Amino acid sequence: MIEVSGHDFKALNEAVEEAQAIYEKPTVIIAHTIPGKGVKEFERDFHWHGKTPIKLKPNALNELRTLGGKIKSEHQ
Repeated sequence: MIEVSGHDFKALNEAVEEAQAIYEKPTVIIAHTIPGKGVKEFERDFHWHGKTPIKLKPNALNELRTLGGKIKSEHQ
């Protein structure tokens, strides 16, 4: 069993490589994630899963497009 943060893509890639190298036994990767991570209004609220945030919370669209203000959006 390999446990990793589901939000760390580098760690996820390393976990996949590690799992692929194990031939003797079954291997599982457990990726711990936070639902809605990166958007304050959605974070840790599973009720948003599967719904369109654009129609429900327009101000959240900016957070999604800019990764919470970390990058500049071409839609601004």
